Amino acid sequence: MMAEISDFQKKRAGNLIWNAAGDYAFTPDFRFYDEEGRADVYWNSIIGLARKHYDYDKLKKVFRALENEEEGDAWQGLLWLGVENALVSREEKDRPVLRKLQREYAEKYLKTFGGNGAQDDRFYDFLAEAHYRRVLGLPQRMSSYDTRLLDELEFPADLDTDELVARMKELLLKWFAIRAEERKREKNPFRLPSLHRRNEQKRGKGKVRRFGLGLAERLYNPDGGSELPEADLERRSSLSAEELRAFIAGKYGRPLVREDQIMELEKKLCTGNHRSCHLHITHGEPAPVKIQNAFEALQKEKEATQIARNRAAFYGHEAENRIAISRLTEKIQNSILLYLQPWQVRADAGMLEGGRVWRAVRLNDEDVFTRRENDNAGDLSVDILLDASTSQKGRLESISGQAFCIAEALNRCRIPCRVCSFCSMTGYTILRIYRDYAETGMNEKIFDFVANGCNRDGLAIRILHRMMNESGFEHRLLIILSDVKPQDIVRIYNPEDDSFLPYEAENAVRDTAAEVRLARADGIAVICVFTGEDQALPAAKTVYGRDFARIRSVDMLADTVGRLIQNQIKNI
Repeated sequence: MMAEISDFQKKRAGNLIWNAAGDYAFTPDFRFYDEEGRADVYWNSIIGLARKHYDYDKLKKVFRALENEEEGDAWQGLLWLGVENALVSREEKDRPVLRKLQREYAEKYLKTFGGNGAQDDRFYDFLAEAHYRRVLGLPQRMSSYDTRLLDELEFPADLDTDELVARMKELLLKWFAIRAEERKREKNPFRLPSLHRRNEQKRGKGKVRRFGLGLAERLYNPDGGSELPEADLERRSSLSAEELRAFIAGKYGRPLVREDQIMELEKKLCTGNHRSCHLHITHGEPAPVKIQNAFEALQKEKEATQIARNRAAFYGHEAENRIAISRLTEKIQNSILLYLQPWQVRADAGMLEGGRVWRAVRLNDEDVFTRRENDNAGDLSVDILLDASTSQKGRLESISGQAFCIAEALNRCRIPCRVCSFCSMTGYTILRIYRDYAETGMNEKIFDFVANGCNRDGLAIRILHRMMNESGFEHRLLIILSDVKPQDIVRIYNPEDDSFLPYEAENAVRDTAAEVRLARADGIAVICVFTGEDQALPAAKTVYGRDFARIRSVDMLADTVGRLIQNQIKNI
């Protein structure tokens, strides 16, 4: 149970904030209280000092930008640790009691949370514990990766507002691949800077939520958006090229090709709009590398949980899904029978054509027989490409289920099928192959579909374009399941004025549309199963024209996908 907060304590919290800020006209976002409901001197002072030393509206925009990120509360909490460190260092000469209050808070924190691995936000608890152990001069039990992260998180005192905001954004991008951009259609409130989320309860117009050792009351819902500019590659990571490749392999799986081969492939594909990008192609097999930090361990655990959810979602409605597979199979087979009609060809074996026997004697022409052949599905291959970017979280169960149903139906029709996913992180576009054309018994691997990072749709389609050209199939169909929101941190180089354009919005949509056109011009039919929201529909139309459709339920799968595939078979 949360302690009741009296009006007196609310007024006292406000006075503590105003006193530290030196501005009684300031309307604070939060007031902080201890477990007993008393105004917390330390954290209310920190909030006031943030107002005093920084342009608070600029800070607020950064936190606001994290509102719609998964675990957004925890990212905000980490940034508040950095702000706290900067403010205490900045004020300790004029307010020596602040350092004393920080040490007291650190002692209580470690006594309450130190070494407790059962917290909901273990990674964030872990860094908070390490931070407060530093405050007390105690040794930390950390890997070199975590130490470097904490070093960058504890912002120095001499940063002005713009420098502090830039450091916040760079840290989020570099360590967590978060390019926080507010989704303005969602009108969620600016969340509490919470390191330890528990139950929250409403109190009048505000909300009270756990924060560290105490309670934080949000007072109002501020407006305002945010735009986070992208960082250059050199700023995104202090890792060497070898360390970065090892990190990508450890996160996504060992590469399928040797390093010299992938570098040769990058020379051919990572050009133009994709200059400075890198590639990683994998089956997802674990690389022989040790997990380097607690964040990686937590992400691996979350991915395992998501994979279990994907399977549970499919098999929890297995009857409906199997019906959808059967219906889609029937539609594809009917299309093959209807549009791929048998025809007579001359051959050196088959039924003897009497009127041509003389050609064998006089002209040594052995093709005096006829044989019925189908322009059949054996000449057709289908690639399924899944958008595995962070924006797809919340839809992973339905997307993996749809892909599984399509692949199963194609198996039953004996149409070779390959299923891949793509995302991008720290300059790498990652293509994971769940099953290849001949791996008809590997559809269960599709449930390993998880999402993180950004998405460079144009480069992913360019990679599949090349791979499909090398497949040897005459007729090729590419089905892309995407929300059509391409966005990546590697900018597009503009040689005309030696500038860089962000890979997002219109720039990214145009690039993706250009790659789709190139694939179609090369004989590849490209269609899209749209998985996004209404505001992305114009982008989907720009990229795919009329060859896209939305599946809102498994009941629509057979009709929608069947129609798209039927249209392509009809044009073979």
